Amino acid sequence: MNNNEIKGINELNEQELEEVAGGRSSSGRRVKAVSGDSYVRKHPDKDAPDYGVLYRGDSAPYLEEKRWDDRDVVWYKVNFHGHKGWVSSRYTKIIG
Repeated sequence: MNNNEIKGINELNEQELEEVAGGRSSSGRRVKAVSGDSYVRKHPDKDAPDYGVLYRGDSAPYLEEKRWDDRDVVWYKVNFHGHKGWVSSRYTKIIG
Protein backbone atom coordinates (compact mmCIF):
# COMPACT_ATOMS: atom_id res chain seq x y z
CA MET A 1 0.00 0.00 0.00
CA ASN A 2 1.50 3.36 -0.98
CA ASN A 3 0.65 6.86 0.21
CA ASN A 4 -1.95 7.24 -2.54
CA GLU A 5 -3.83 4.18 -1.32
CA ILE A 6 -5.20 5.26 2.05
CA LYS A 7 -7.41 2.56 3.57
CA GLY A 8 -9.69 2.57 6.57
CA ILE A 9 -8.82 0.10 9.34
CA ASN A 10 -11.79 -2.10 8.33
CA GLU A 11 -10.38 -2.39 4.80
CA LEU A 12 -6.93 -3.70 5.79
CA ASN A 13 -6.10 -7.35 5.12
CA GLU A 14 -4.50 -9.56 7.79
CA GLN A 15 -0.91 -8.86 6.68
CA GLU A 16 -1.50 -5.09 6.62
CA LEU A 17 -3.06 -5.26 10.11
CA GLU A 18 0.01 -7.11 11.41
CA GLU A 19 2.30 -4.46 9.92
CA VAL A 20 0.33 -1.69 11.63
CA ALA A 21 0.29 -3.62 14.93
CA GLY A 22 4.03 -4.33 14.90
CA GLY A 23 4.15 -7.85 13.50
CA ARG A 24 3.22 -11.30 14.66
CA SER A 25 4.43 -13.02 17.82
CA SER A 26 5.94 -16.45 17.30
CA SER A 27 3.71 -17.66 20.14
CA GLY A 28 0.64 -15.89 18.78
CA ARG A 29 0.30 -14.11 22.13
CA ARG A 30 -0.07 -10.35 22.45
CA VAL A 31 0.19 -7.80 25.23
CA LYS A 32 -2.83 -5.50 25.53
CA ALA A 33 -3.01 -2.19 27.38
CA VAL A 34 -6.01 -2.71 29.66
CA SER A 35 -5.89 -0.30 32.59
CA GLY A 36 -4.49 2.76 30.87
CA ASP A 37 -1.91 3.86 28.34
CA SER A 38 1.53 2.27 28.72
CA TYR A 39 4.84 3.70 27.60
CA VAL A 40 6.91 1.24 25.58
CA ARG A 41 10.32 1.58 27.26
CA LYS A 42 13.75 0.82 25.82
CA HIS A 43 14.60 -1.12 29.01
CA PRO A 44 12.37 -2.76 31.66
CA ASP A 45 12.48 0.25 33.98
CA LYS A 46 9.93 2.99 34.64
CA ASP A 47 12.59 5.67 34.13
CA ALA A 48 13.96 4.31 30.83
CA PRO A 49 13.47 6.35 27.63
CA ASP A 50 10.49 5.29 25.54
CA TYR A 51 9.68 4.43 21.92
CA GLY A 52 6.08 5.59 22.20
CA VAL A 53 2.79 4.70 23.82
CA LEU A 54 0.68 1.56 23.69
CA TYR A 55 -2.74 3.15 24.12
CA ARG A 56 -5.49 1.57 26.22
CA GLY A 57 -7.20 -1.09 24.10
CA ASP A 58 -4.24 -1.51 21.72
CA SER A 59 -1.97 -4.55 21.68
CA ALA A 60 1.50 -5.56 20.50
CA PRO A 61 3.14 -8.94 19.84
CA TYR A 62 4.46 -10.54 23.04
CA LEU A 63 8.11 -11.66 23.03
CA GLU A 64 9.03 -12.45 26.67
CA GLU A 65 8.65 -11.31 30.27
CA LYS A 66 11.05 -10.39 33.03
CA ARG A 67 10.78 -9.33 36.68
CA TRP A 68 12.95 -6.29 36.97
CA ASP A 69 12.32 -3.49 39.39
CA ASP A 70 12.23 -3.17 43.16
CA ARG A 71 8.42 -2.89 43.04
CA ASP A 72 8.27 -6.51 41.78
CA VAL A 73 6.61 -5.33 38.57
CA VAL A 74 6.67 -7.78 35.66
CA TRP A 75 7.79 -6.23 32.39
CA TYR A 76 6.67 -7.69 29.05
CA LYS A 77 8.94 -7.41 26.02
CA VAL A 78 6.95 -6.53 22.89
CA ASN A 79 7.49 -5.72 19.24
CA PHE A 80 6.40 -2.10 18.82
CA HIS A 81 6.61 -0.46 15.39
CA GLY A 82 9.88 -2.20 14.54
CA HIS A 83 11.40 -1.79 18.00
CA LYS A 84 11.72 -4.31 20.79
CA GLY A 85 10.54 -2.53 23.92
CA TRP A 86 9.12 -3.17 27.38
CA VAL A 87 5.71 -2.43 28.95
CA SER A 88 4.72 -2.65 32.59
CA SER A 89 2.28 -5.29 33.79
CA ARG A 90 0.62 -2.55 35.85
CA TYR A 91 -1.18 -1.35 32.71
CA THR A 92 -1.11 -4.42 30.43
CA LYS A 93 -1.92 -8.12 30.29
CA ILE A 94 -1.01 -11.02 28.02
CA ILE A 95 -3.82 -12.20 25.75
CA GLY A 96 -4.11 -15.08 23.29
